[in-house]
Amino acid sequence: MDKDQMAIYLSEHPEFFNNYPELLKTIKLIDHNDIPICGSNTLSLSGRIIKRVNKDKENLKNKLELFMEVSRANDEIHQHLFEIERLILKSTQLDQMVKQLVEAITLRFKIPYTLLFLVDDADHYMEHKLEERFSKRLNGILNFINQTTIDTWFNGKLKPVLNSEITTPSNIFDKTWDTKNIQSECIVPIINRAKICGAIALGATQPRHFHSGLRTEYLERMAERLAIAIDNILLIDRLQLERSAVPEENRISA
Repeated sequence: MDKDQMAIYLSEHPEFFNNYPELLKTIKLIDHNDIPICGSNTLSLSGRIIKRVNKDKENLKNKLELFMEVSRANDEIHQHLFEIERLILKSTQLDQMVKQLVEAITLRFKIPYTLLFLVDDADHYMEHKLEERFSKRLNGILNFINQTTIDTWFNGKLKPVLNSEITTPSNIFDKTWDTKNIQSECIVPIINRAKICGAIALGATQPRHFHSGLRTEYLERMAERLAIAIDNILLIDRLQLERSAVPEENRISA
């Protein structure tokens, strides 16, 4: 057993001093200002014990500071998320909502590139002819794909996919995005009625900005609110279309 092991043993087995009370008395007489201690082996041993205790205190302090920093970061994330949710849930126009969502993600989370995908063969999207009405107005931010393609992105699972280092052309940010130097990406499914009906794609210019160990709960929650917002917008849209189809003389004034 070396000196460090002995110090650890003594700190974890204080009953040892029951058989050596004089040693314990010597340790108690040591002044904190006399550390580091030089001299006999006995004093060196006691000095190591005190040093270990002080080190443990410093480690505890560092852990508490880290905990507080994480807590502050989480509070900030939740505040940003709340503002984004409030923004999208009060939107009544799809193009307005998509633009505001992308701007808010860039501003609040410092993620430079965001794309929104919707499944174009989903019945409730085809009914509103969303691709025909909005795809050109949003300059590629809003894209429409088929169900088979988006299912392959998530490999049959309803969880985000994170690519930490993009070394081959991205399936999401295709060749038209090569000049953006996207190094990592996160694709979050938009789920409606237990089925993927779209996705939020986030691209970063740093490798490992998104990685397999990253917690994605707040992104999944944002996608849940986005699904609700889209449904609300489509409901308003349907009511407006039905109202416009009724002859003016037959309408009930609000």
